[in-house]
Amino acid sequence: MIRQAGLMLAAALAATGCHPSRGGHAAAGDLSVTHAVIPAPPSTAEASAFLVISNGGASDVALTGALTPAADSVLLHRLVGGLMQPSAPLTVPAHGFVKLGPGGYHLMLEGLKHPLAVGDTVTLALQFGSGAAIAVRVPVLNYTDAVSELPLR
Repeated sequence: MIRQAGLMLAAALAATGCHPSRGGHAAAGDLSVTHAVIPAPPSTAEASAFLVISNGGASDVALTGALTPAADSVLLHRLVGGLMQPSAPLTVPAHGFVKLGPGGYHLMLEGLKHPLAVGDTVTLALQFGSGAAIAVRVPVLNYTDAVSELPLR
């Protein structure tokens, strides 16, 4: 019976073009983080992190920062005119979401304490203006796999 249910789930996911996420996920209160991934960086000094933050609450919440033991600092960046620029806090709208991914907003882990490779996992602690914090374990994947983990929306 369990095997049959598993096969039915796999068939349903295949039919809809979806797949189970390998990205990290965590939640605290009305906030959740899903699809968290780090593409294996070509640099030993820095890496990007991509993820989706959802806010089920009635008020906007700002992502104000992030920390990780894997790097000296984590900064919110965005791509503007082909150039990466540090960004002010990012608003996650009430009953909405923001996607951090290639070509837009993303987190930059700067001053990596050791090179990151496919198969590694990094813990990121996201901090919000509401005082909430979410710690999420983020897998390091090759770039193509990392980008495919992000929803198209």
